[in-house]
Amino acid sequence: MHGLLGSAGDFVSGGRGRSLALELHARCFDVWLANARGTTHSRGHRTLQTSDARFWRFSWHEIGIYDLPAIVDYVLARTNRRQLHYVGHSQGTTVLLVLLSQRPEYNARFANAALLAPVAFLQHLSSPPLRLLASDSSMATLLLNKLGLHELLPASALTQVGGQFFCTASRPTYALCTLFTSVYVGFSDYPLDRSILPRILETTPAGISRGQLQHFGQLINSGKFQQYDYRSPRLNTLRYGRTTPPSYQLANVRLQLQIFHGSRDTLSSLADVQRLVRELRNSVTQMYQVPGYNHIDFLFASSAPQVVFQRIIQQAWQLDMALAAL
Repeated sequence: MHGLLGSAGDFVSGGRGRSLALELHARCFDVWLANARGTTHSRGHRTLQTSDARFWRFSWHEIGIYDLPAIVDYVLARTNRRQLHYVGHSQGTTVLLVLLSQRPEYNARFANAALLAPVAFLQHLSSPPLRLLASDSSMATLLLNKLGLHELLPASALTQVGGQFFCTASRPTYALCTLFTSVYVGFSDYPLDRSILPRILETTPAGISRGQLQHFGQLINSGKFQQYDYRSPRLNTLRYGRTTPPSYQLANVRLQLQIFHGSRDTLSSLADVQRLVRELRNSVTQMYQVPGYNHIDFLFASSAPQVVFQRIIQQAWQLDMALAAL
């Protein structure tokens, strides 16, 4: 499961030999790629159009509590399996933690999970754009209300063509594209392959709801991993039976976890990831700290197949072999 603003394309954009999904497929794994609600390939609804504000009344909480279990159930039913291996990046880790915290019976449907650049606690986030946005969230909300915006940064021909035109390696503006990316996700010690950025921008950004961004902003400001704060004691009481939103119960997560953190990641800090590991006290965790990696290197760095993918594949193989031996 992909991260914020991303899509399933994140796991194939690197091409053969450089993409996790294709590497897994080459090793005979059955690979299912999910697209979060509201992204380019997940915009259907039985009664609502995307032009309706009601369509966008969701955060990543709803993706975790409703959409992810539906995806898991569908995959297990189609494959006639009892368990699956899960890989999440950024928000893709958040929604898994939401699901298992709120619906712990789903622990039994996962053999294990790999969490790439996990996002739960954001107290020490240092990404300048996100820190600035969180510091003045009320002003941002007011502006969005004035503009009537409910969907943010959707995929469009303008962004795709612009990405191809300005961010191709031969363009003098290529350096600006990489600078903008680095300011947001961290300055990596492993520069992107100059051919991959235009391919990434073919599918990114893929769109999010304002609720997703606001909910992450609340985590930054509160320092907690908690449910959505309606900013009203009355509304919170109606929703939660209390005036403040409850924290997610990470003790309910009982899973074998691989946790990957990059030293250059400005969104998922070491202090916050270490706190997450402590809170996951009923899980078996292996933490890998990757020197020089930023928030997106786990997907796109030229060294990711050796540094990250091989560890994910090896553990999945070992678990499958152990299960087959029973």
